Amino acid sequence: MKSFIIAISFLLFLNHVQSENPCKPEQIHISLSEDYVSGSTNHSPMKVIFHTQDDCPKAYISLQTSTGALKISASAVNHFQADYSKKGKNPYETYVHIFDFPKLEYGKTYQYSCYSDETGQHKAQGPFSFYVPNPNPEGKKTTVLMFGDHDHTEEGQSTLQRLVALKNSNFTDISAYIHLGDLAYNLEADKGKNGDEYMRALQSFAASMPCMVTPGNHETLNNFSNFNMRFNMPNYANSKNHYYSFNLGNIHFTTLSLDLVIENPSSMPYMLNWLEKDLSEAHANRNQRPWIIVYTHRPLYCSKKKADCTENAEKYSAIEEILNKYKIDLYVSGHVHHYERMLPLYKGEAAAFQQFPGDAKVNHIINPQAPVYIVQGKAGHSNDPEDGKTATPRAFTVKLDNEYSFIAVHSSNSTHLHVENYNSYSVDVTDNLYLIKSNQYGDLPWYKPSNGQEVEDFMSKKLKKLLRGY
Repeated sequence: MKSFIIAISFLLFLNHVQSENPCKPEQIHISLSEDYVSGSTNHSPMKVIFHTQDDCPKAYISLQTSTGALKISASAVNHFQADYSKKGKNPYETYVHIFDFPKLEYGKTYQYSCYSDETGQHKAQGPFSFYVPNPNPEGKKTTVLMFGDHDHTEEGQSTLQRLVALKNSNFTDISAYIHLGDLAYNLEADKGKNGDEYMRALQSFAASMPCMVTPGNHETLNNFSNFNMRFNMPNYANSKNHYYSFNLGNIHFTTLSLDLVIENPSSMPYMLNWLEKDLSEAHANRNQRPWIIVYTHRPLYCSKKKADCTENAEKYSAIEEILNKYKIDLYVSGHVHHYERMLPLYKGEAAAFQQFPGDAKVNHIINPQAPVYIVQGKAGHSNDPEDGKTATPRAFTVKLDNEYSFIAVHSSNSTHLHVENYNSYSVDVTDNLYLIKSNQYGDLPWYKPSNGQEVEDFMSKKLKKLLRGY
């Protein structure tokens, strides 16, 4: 409770400071650009977004390069207004500044600061540092954090603190974090201020770690307008954050929004056509990039009673057919407020795979014939009547955990993908999955079974230390 009071006091302080300078950059966050789709450095590998309360056209970013400071003006300034109050008084208003960082070098760390005006009179926000991950396979481990259903109340503080600990450490091994939807509960609540407070809280690490998002059912108001105002993912011009893909190392990531289909059923054919094209190209490129991960907000499968995912596999069978056709490896979603790992599934039934001898916890899935499904909707939020009520596992459920947590996905080669679920309080690894594509799994150098127990590799141990802040 004490940490919750401190967090709220800090947010009130931020609001007070912001009101004193309506041109102060805030809600600063970075994301991967279209370069991670094409692999080209002709554009800009990284985007930066910040908000101001007033129209401040002379705001800029100073980027530190090897040849000195580079002054960058916004590529776009969007004025957003909405009326979230009952009587139409005090409408929500913000100015969104979008910046492109030109021709950064992969594998290098940069610093930048955000300024209110070209005179530099006002105190800069920053400096912030960020690492530019490589979209191409380079022999280095790729690690991505994933979680959904999260806010900045007391329930979400433990996950926030772990991400802040990464920001305060040398975390170049983390390529990005992926939010699986339902941010802040709800972005437009409290006349729009709730979303601002949430993004201010995320700034402590989102200004330094690429933030990739997909919308959930709590982002749907007014055709997702508040959500789409805040983020600018690859393919934004065509899909407004609803479906896009990107590459990191030897993993191809694809996302799509089932909530878009629910709100706008006519969008389904367009999304299916895009998904077919994206996954067919990714599958054809397996020699270079062997792993394909699809993430969404809504699960196709889960164990919660009366949840829509008990019907989603049939309802969205056309999507599942495409996922299975192109042999995606992993489907990660949120929405349901627990962590759940399932067997490889197709049409509601467990698909064939090899199991390591003596592996009673099924931590090793070898040569699966269908995607493995994971739900991670337990990063932390308030007002959930189901919190504390663990669902009854279904026949295909391997692990179900109701504690606040998030997952880390690691890959460094074409044969192993490692997924860990981290408890947000203790940082203990509560579940391990090794996805293995090999008949020679016992001879691989970084896989070392011991007495049937899961074994963390070196990078996983390093990540645990960083999450703990030392």
